[in-house]
Formats: sequence, C-alpha cells, structure tokens
Amino acid sequence: MMKHTQLCLLLAALPVCSANADVLLGGDIEVNAWSQDYERDGQGDGDDVSYTLEASIEHPVPLIPNIRYAHSSVDADSFKYTKQDVTLYYEILDNDLVSFDVGAGLTYLSDGELDGQSFEGYVPNAYAAAEIGIPGTPLFIFGKGSGISYSDYKMFDASAGIQYSIGMGIFDLELQVGYRTQSFNLKSFDDLPTTLDADASGYYAGVNIDL
Repeated sequence: MMKHTQLCLLLAALPVCSANADVLLGGDIEVNAWSQDYERDGQGDGDDVSYTLEASIEHPVPLIPNIRYAHSSVDADSFKYTKQDVTLYYEILDNDLVSFDVGAGLTYLSDGELDGQSFEGYVPNAYAAAEIGIPGTPLFIFGKGSGISYSDYKMFDASAGIQYSIGMGIFDLELQVGYRTQSFNLKSFDDLPTTLDADASGYYAGVNIDL
C-alpha cells in the first residue's frame, strides 16, 4: 500500500501528467469538399471543387510539439499547384469550451504550373488555431490559419466556420461548414519569370473525426 501511494504521488508530480496535457495519444482526421473560385492578378481565373485532407497527432509530453499535416490542391485556368503543410504546434489552452494552438510549419508547393512554366518549392509559415464552444449546445465556432510575409514572399491560408459535434464513444464525429481563402504573392519563386499572384477562396463542408 505504501509503495502504491508513493508511485501515485510520483506520477502526479511529473509534467507528463499535467492537467493541460493529453492523457493518451490523440488527434483528428478531417476531410472537406471545397468549392473554389480562382483569381490571378486580381482577375477571375475559373472555379472548381477540390477535396482537402488534414490530420494531426497529439501526445502527452509538454515540451515536444504536436504535429499536423494538411493537403489541398488548386487547378485554375492559368495556374495550378498542390499544397502540402507540415506544422509543429503546441496546445496553449485546451478544455471543453476553448482551445488555442500556436506553431510554425513548412509549406511545400508541388506539381505547379503558371502559364506553362512548372514550379515547386518551400515556404515557411506561422500557424494558429482556435475553437470556442457555445455553452449548452454541441456547436463550436472555429478559426485557423497559416501565413508569412517577408521579402518577396507572401502567403496566407485561413478558414473559419462552425461545427456540430456528435459523441461516438471513443471519438467525436464533427460535421462542419466554413469558408476558406488561400492566397500567394511569390516573386521569383523557383525562378518563375512572373510573380505567382494567385487566390483560391470559397465555402466548404465536411467531417472531422476527433480522437
């Protein structure tokens, strides 16, 4: 009995058992259908519907960041690209009503074409996300985004919306709708002869499995 008590006290004192840390590994998987309207140099450049994927893994070790992966694609009349993001982030606040994350990541643009010229490359970015529950309801308002502005590189990718959470026992099923905008203003990116000044914006709907 004494050894058991001492072990409990020791575990309670460890940072890994902090109330602010996840008890076990967790995370989420999110899939959305995104209705995109395209602009290039401030002018319309077509529209399309694309599917997006996001996934994250969270753990109980406070000093080691969590990891998030995101994938989206754009196929306009005069440009296209695939955008992949790997982000390391920390949960600054996490409870039943409010959560707030901050971090930094790297965007990889691949399969890019601009006026027939191919391109690919990396852009660093800062990341933040917040979620606020509406008391007494299964509804949450959320917003998240990544971006950077330095020298000749400007990038912004942000979304906001509302989601309805359904408890399924070991996970929550979250139905969501929102609006997303993704814009780039990159000069001499991968030796492109012209500036990649492009925007994709529109409403989306999908599902998130919160583990």
